[in-house]
Amino acid sequence: YCFIVTVTATPSSRVYRFVNWTDGGTIVSTDAVYTFTARADRNLVANFEQNTGTSYTIVVSVSPSNRGSVVGGGTYAKGSSVTVSATAAEGFRFVNWTDGGTEVSTSAAYTFTATADKNLVAHFEEIAPATYHVAVSVLPANSGTVNGGGTFNEGSSVTVSATPAEGFVFVNWTEEGTEVSTSASYTFYVTENRNFVANFAQQAV
Repeated sequence: YCFIVTVTATPSSRVYRFVNWTDGGTIVSTDAVYTFTARADRNLVANFEQNTGTSYTIVVSVSPSNRGSVVGGGTYAKGSSVTVSATAAEGFRFVNWTDGGTEVSTSAAYTFTATADKNLVAHFEEIAPATYHVAVSVLPANSGTVNGGGTFNEGSSVTVSATPAEGFVFVNWTEEGTEVSTSASYTFYVTENRNFVANFAQQAV
């Protein structure tokens, strides 16, 4: 019987490279992935050699520190394809990769060919939180006063309060005509722009 066999040789580290397959000292292939038809016993040896003088060191780091993480640094053979990746920590975003202070990529996953030593720095910046506007007004005019409006970061706890003028009583808070609270002091979390109206009614005599 004959069988199709595929053998694969992989260097144990990037400072070595595959040279050839030999059988009994005879070169049978220079392909790291070698496929052949097995008609007899074989004694294959994968031969490697050190990339002495033809390997480069890729150093990766983060700036400012603790704003993200990076992977992909190490020693690579000359001409190797290298990919370094940067992942931002929560609340931050990736900006760019620099080498010696010069921008080399704005892609978080940066792929290049190893032709020299590199000292790559992944830069991150803080993501500004979204802000929303809370508007407060009074109906009817001069029937009371309101406080608590302004611009707030997303997720902030906000309290709007209404105080009736003399001769009036607080009725409710409405937004686009829909009642949202009957409490003169109304607390909520900001997730969008809001436009509240404090409604007052004239106090019965």
